[in-house]
Amino acid sequence: MEAGSKSPGRLLWLIAAERTLRGLLLLVGGIYLLAKSGANFGNIATHLAERLELDPRRPFIRHVVAKLGRLKRHEVDVFGALAIGYAALELTEGVGLFRRKRWAEWLTVVATALLVPAEIYEFVRHASWLKGAGIAVNVLIVVYLARVVRRRAAAAEFARRRR
Repeated sequence: MEAGSKSPGRLLWLIAAERTLRGLLLLVGGIYLLAKSGANFGNIATHLAERLELDPRRPFIRHVVAKLGRLKRHEVDVFGALAIGYAALELTEGVGLFRRKRWAEWLTVVATALLVPAEIYEFVRHASWLKGAGIAVNVLIVVYLARVVRRRAAAAEFARRRR
């Protein structure tokens, strides 16, 4: 915990855990995509659907399988590299938040706030309850962390003035 911090934020560990878990999942997914970039993801999705006892003839699953089957190798490589890059950001945020670093709080506020407009745009184009929930969680994280950072800064300033 940094000097001048009396109340580090009760939910910080939860946000740190979420960012770390998301970062690890993105890292694994990115590595998988790069390792399998020449594979037919349509066939992989069909096999996975069958293993999960989902009917690959259902319209939604058939649509997903068709989209995945049309992916080109360079597209898979780009998605894999982007997933690894985003994983690095998420893991940096998570580890920094676990260590109660102010820079990690600011990084999380800025990175999350910058993505909200893109999430809203995607939600408007194709609304779903999952996207709406994701936007709500991210906005709550930004508001919460901004308050934590401001409180910690005010406490540090108060401590500095008392010296």
